[in-house]
Amino acid sequence: MNETNIRLCIPEVSATLLNGAALVAPRDVPGVAHRPPPGSNGLLDALLRGAPPSWAEELEAVTMTAGETLVQTGATPAYVTFPTGGLVSVLVRSGPAANAEVEVAMVGRHDLVGASALLGTDPASHRAVVQVGAPAYRVSAAAIRRLMESCPPARALLLRYVRMSLEEAYQIAACNSRHSLEKRLCRWLLQAHQRLESDTLPFTHDHIAQMLGVRRASVTVALHIIEGERLIRSTRGRVDLLDRARLQNAACDCCGAIAHNRRVLSLDGGLERAAAPSCTPC
Repeated sequence: MNETNIRLCIPEVSATLLNGAALVAPRDVPGVAHRPPPGSNGLLDALLRGAPPSWAEELEAVTMTAGETLVQTGATPAYVTFPTGGLVSVLVRSGPAANAEVEVAMVGRHDLVGASALLGTDPASHRAVVQVGAPAYRVSAAAIRRLMESCPPARALLLRYVRMSLEEAYQIAACNSRHSLEKRLCRWLLQAHQRLESDTLPFTHDHIAQMLGVRRASVTVALHIIEGERLIRSTRGRVDLLDRARLQNAACDCCGAIAHNRRVLSLDGGLERAAAPSCTPC
């Protein structure tokens, strides 16, 4: 009688720690491919097209949970994470107060978390926090640096992404110093809409105020002004976008500048269609 070996894989969920925060991940099963399905993350899709096929085995499927820290200030990132949804905020501290962190970048399913790890092993000067949870794929920082050393197309792709991220952060810094709160708020809502790909944004007034670095009362007033124009509907714990085209017109010029920057750097030299869908220039 011929015997057939049958291996039964029962999924298990275990909690591990990533920079002091819980990260839920399925246990690795030897011999099971980790290659994500196409469309999971635009940047990861482009990276896998240029990387050796075996490199996909370095990827690990994880689940990002709201409130967890993926990159800790003062620590060297151990992983680079590619979200397949949700929203991650990159925060920089601007003072000693507990609420002195200000958002300098948003990361969605066409981006990565832990870009500083691509440039070396120095400690990060920012914190990356999950705002809206979602599945993701992660790879060790050491593995992605080895890929950059051995695969020039991958190195060019990732460095272009780093440049695009820096240009976006520069634009947001200028926006925060020059434009009215109402225009900045419109820009922020549009960016969140692009990352989440949803007209419903699950954010409180407190959360938006912290991300923009202003008082909660100021955000409440600004939201009421925008709501009075019937561009949004603000209820407890959520903001619904009612007229995205008019919201773009109400936003500052930085919305269009950021969208233009993403288009130029994605089409000119290798990111292909990895950048997030861009809004119409304001």
